[in-house]
Amino acid sequence: MNAIAFAQFRKHLTELVEEINDSGEPLTVTRADGRDFVMLSAREFESMRETMHLMSTAANAEDLRASIQELESGQGVERQID
Repeated sequence: MNAIAFAQFRKHLTELVEEINDSGEPLTVTRADGRDFVMLSAREFESMRETMHLMSTAANAEDLRASIQELESGQGVERQID
């Protein structure tokens, strides 16, 4: 994750917002008082929220892990969704 000082962040706000949206990479903004923050695109934020929701119960998390293992071992089946 990239980091930038708050003063530089303010100076280059428009370009940084475009870069964050285009790259999908978060940006840590450091502040002198230690109250740093992270900026990320709305798309990445929603993706993180969905992942947290899907992993919020042990049973669902285990089902997802098992499905991933199945796919990685070549046992997945491709299906057309209409």
